[in-house]
Amino acid sequence: MSAIYVHIPFCAKKCYYCDFFMSLSLKYKDDYLTALKKELKLRQNYLQNQIVETVYLGGGTPSLLNEKEINELFESIFRYFKIAENPEITLEANPDDLSENYLKNLKKTPINRLSIGIQSFFDDDLKGMNRRHSAEQSISAVKNARVVGFENISGDLIYGLPEMTSQKWEQNLNTFFNLKIPHLSAYHLTYEPNTVFYKKLKNNKIQEVPEEESIKQFEILKQKAKANDFIHYETSNFGKKGFFSRHNTAYWQQKHYLGIGASAHSFNGVSRQFNIKNLKEYIRRAGENATFFEKELLSDIDKYNDYLITSLRTMWGTDISYVSEQIGKTFAEQLSGKAKKHIKNGNLLLKNNTLYLSDKGKFIEDFISEDLFII
Repeated sequence: MSAIYVHIPFCAKKCYYCDFFMSLSLKYKDDYLTALKKELKLRQNYLQNQIVETVYLGGGTPSLLNEKEINELFESIFRYFKIAENPEITLEANPDDLSENYLKNLKKTPINRLSIGIQSFFDDDLKGMNRRHSAEQSISAVKNARVVGFENISGDLIYGLPEMTSQKWEQNLNTFFNLKIPHLSAYHLTYEPNTVFYKKLKNNKIQEVPEEESIKQFEILKQKAKANDFIHYETSNFGKKGFFSRHNTAYWQQKHYLGIGASAHSFNGVSRQFNIKNLKEYIRRAGENATFFEKELLSDIDKYNDYLITSLRTMWGTDISYVSEQIGKTFAEQLSGKAKKHIKNGNLLLKNNTLYLSDKGKFIEDFISEDLFII
């Protein structure tokens, strides 16, 4: 099984935390969609005839596309790739795009899962992030989606925002769970270079949430999710049984995937490919059949580090036997050695030759992964 990711870079506003490749102009939208279809044709052999189990339209703001544009894009996907009988096909969406009429039209496309960028149910938070929707629009979007027949819905929330208290975060979660959304992606704010938030932080216009408050908010997140029968299956992802993100799980389980569009990444087990981050240049090169990506052959060290960082953050853990069999016995021995101190201090658990993050280890997953890396 494999996956396809399609990057739709267009946005009406730029969020202050965002460092993804995006464009505030729709001037080249038609040309870009044509280039996407061209790339799908050019790269139809990349997945080597594997069955595609999931397709994900991310961005950017894919909900800026209309029914006709989405259907035409999927005509190319279905023409050039083998799609599973029951695929998961996700559209990332802004709440204010999800009117009942838009959603009715969306039901006429192959989209069967929505990932809604809620981020917060407080208007002051949304304004502070430069989001273009209101809290009320988020609630309406979820209700509208259910009215027209969408059941597989995910919502994004951000915690650790400047001046966010644990009480406010708890209210966000209460509202989320009361809406009966079956999947939650909850991310702690990170200050990425070249974002507005990063510049504000460096200029002392905002302050980071204290670490103890971040830890408290993460604990509230885990407790609330568990109380609502959500399974914490990945560091930032929680889902009801049967509603895990199949697409993201494909990444974490080392399945092959093809990334289509400017800035998209691809992985086939042997190499990674990175499409250029330039809208006009991507369109030009795709139109001329010119190379529009860079290719990196993966060394055994790369394969080890990739497997580690993707597997450790999940409920399925890092299988030391897999490392030994698929990458090399030496790597498995080094992993076992490096893991000992984290097992001793309670950040990692070892069961059936598989490493798992403990509850306290989940909050410092990045630190543990970096320590287990082989440079």
